[in-house]
Amino acid sequence: MSVSAVGYLRIASTDTSAWMDFGTGVLGLMDAQRADDAGARFLRMDDHPFRFMIESADADKLIATGLEFPDEAAWRSTIDALAGAGHTVTAGSPEEAQRRCVTAFSTVQDPAGNTLELYWGRKLDYVPLVSPTGVSRFVTTYQQSGDMGFGHCVLPAPDIESCVDFYTQLIGTGLTDTLYPPGLDGLQIKFMHANNPRQHSIALFSGPHPAGIVHMMVEVQTLDEVGQAMKRAEKAGVHFLATLGRHVNDNMCSIYILAPGGIAVEYGYDGLLIDWENYVPTVSVEGDLWGHEYNFPGVN
Repeated sequence: MSVSAVGYLRIASTDTSAWMDFGTGVLGLMDAQRADDAGARFLRMDDHPFRFMIESADADKLIATGLEFPDEAAWRSTIDALAGAGHTVTAGSPEEAQRRCVTAFSTVQDPAGNTLELYWGRKLDYVPLVSPTGVSRFVTTYQQSGDMGFGHCVLPAPDIESCVDFYTQLIGTGLTDTLYPPGLDGLQIKFMHANNPRQHSIALFSGPHPAGIVHMMVEVQTLDEVGQAMKRAEKAGVHFLATLGRHVNDNMCSIYILAPGGIAVEYGYDGLLIDWENYVPTVSVEGDLWGHEYNFPGVN
């Protein structure tokens, strides 16, 4: 297995100030206050210099997903495998790498057109998290296993089988679970783990999505902190995509809310951690143990 974690997201926003207010005031993330020649804003959740780069744009969507590799050898091996399989891999310049606070990175698109930034050597600045809402800690590490990434993301992949092959055979993820969501006939979600205990770091949804991301997830340590985020979201007038509930496959107890511009954010706790040496991939036909009453805008 090659890829270690999903390290960061680059998000395009028509209102970066509103996204920052949401990120700090509702999610409880910290404004990294990094200087950027292009005017991007940055949100941090741990000792990494940022986890979310918010960039001004004419449309609200995901720009790229940053995937972290454990070292230069694993990174180069993956790049060589991608190029050998016929994928176009573009090296990032030293200046672009510095902006991302990584040693080196390259860009590739998966078969669905999702842009990935493959990197190694994240340059930490070790500034401690000071959450403006009092979040004690976001779950990004686990004991001695090291970094688990910012959480997880679900990407659209209408041609899902070719995407699964791409991620499992070339990027180096492992299949965790296949979900056939009730009420969504013919659609499925493939959950894939990286080389860390989190039940999934990336998932693929077998349909399109206008924002280029189905949802992103951040995790906190307690149910109380999820409840406090619920209250902040209600006070801010944020739309709830799903009420409090618990998922079947990853055990996450969470809510789903909409960020400015329409990107869905899952805010949860108690996600399942797995020993991959003793795991057999599962198939799920139910999404939730309880709760998660869904309310999609424009859908009756």
